[in-house]
Amino acid sequence: MRALIIGVGQCGTKIADLFALVDFEALAINTSKGDLDYLKHVPHERRILIGESLTGGKGVNANPILGREAMKRDLPLVMRKVGSIIGYEDIDIFFLTFGFGGGTGAGGTPVLAKALKEEYPDSLVVAIGALPLKEEGIRPTINAAITIDKLSKIADSIIAIDNNKLKEGSDDITRAYERINYTIVERIASLLALVDVPGEQTLDASDLKFVLKAFGSFATVGYAKAEANKVKSLSRLIIKSFESEGLYLEANIESALYGLVAIHGPPETLKAAEIFEALDYLTNKIRGKQIFRGFYPDPREREVEVVTLLSGIYESRSIEDIIITAKRYAQSFMEAKEEAETKKKELLSGLPDFDDVYAKGGSELKEIFPDGVGDIEGVIRKLRRGEND
Repeated sequence: MRALIIGVGQCGTKIADLFALVDFEALAINTSKGDLDYLKHVPHERRILIGESLTGGKGVNANPILGREAMKRDLPLVMRKVGSIIGYEDIDIFFLTFGFGGGTGAGGTPVLAKALKEEYPDSLVVAIGALPLKEEGIRPTINAAITIDKLSKIADSIIAIDNNKLKEGSDDITRAYERINYTIVERIASLLALVDVPGEQTLDASDLKFVLKAFGSFATVGYAKAEANKVKSLSRLIIKSFESEGLYLEANIESALYGLVAIHGPPETLKAAEIFEALDYLTNKIRGKQIFRGFYPDPREREVEVVTLLSGIYESRSIEDIIITAKRYAQSFMEAKEEAETKKKELLSGLPDFDDVYAKGGSELKEIFPDGVGDIEGVIRKLRRGEND
């Protein structure tokens, strides 16, 4: 299976950089030259600065309108680079990584997603986006809500990562963001690493593509891992991967249409009874009742790893909070804007036009100011004071 990771914006390119670290094909796109230079693992020839004529390479300051325009202006350059990377081989999935609340990512990712769907109709386009923290305020929240709406009409699936998970634990802010980014990469990389690999029951590329082709709905990747000699209940470990403690999105998994479970570990730990107990539980729990499964006994392993993908999700507390809050913010802002416009009109109503003040080509002013006048502000001041030089 072949996947291309395309990071857009500051958040997205950092995630793409981690994918490059673990040998995935990756491309980084940003409006900030400084952020592109900061990357460590994406090759320099696969870093694209867009919108330089708009921003001078300084970024768009969380303005998605500029991010969208930057991507549109340099889209031919981006698509040529994508084409050169792909070559003559097929690509199964484009993973677009970005931040929902930013400017370049929020504005540019839907533009790129649409272009990729048109150019590569047989490939999936899956968006992997980080939702903003609740404390980040109005602009990131509105950016996120509008981007969710746009991508839901283009992308095959949207894998949303809730950054509010940053507040769990005692990490400093830098390490907290790194932990989130590493989590995204670990889960996707682990899942892709098990596709088309021989096992007792194998997941192939068509299984993964079927699950991810979910009509622009949301998906979430669950994960659980433990040392094999410490696993007391394999069934419990599997269930942990798709419950809230294993997910990075507050979602109602009962609303999911499809599921996929990959289990990897030493043969003696992968007990059939416990595996099927957990899978039956998940099958009965999700609405779609469709679970694809892969079992990978490996005598070299000393850990048990479970990766779970749930898609076709339409009920998510994380998403709903973003949308509802954005609507409230937007309504409040539009009301304030309308009120300001009304007050401006009231304040300025009744003012004459220049033609009314300076009738007859200014002859009245010449009578009042026979020695001439200075700038217009001076004229107005003299008129107000009733001066007659």
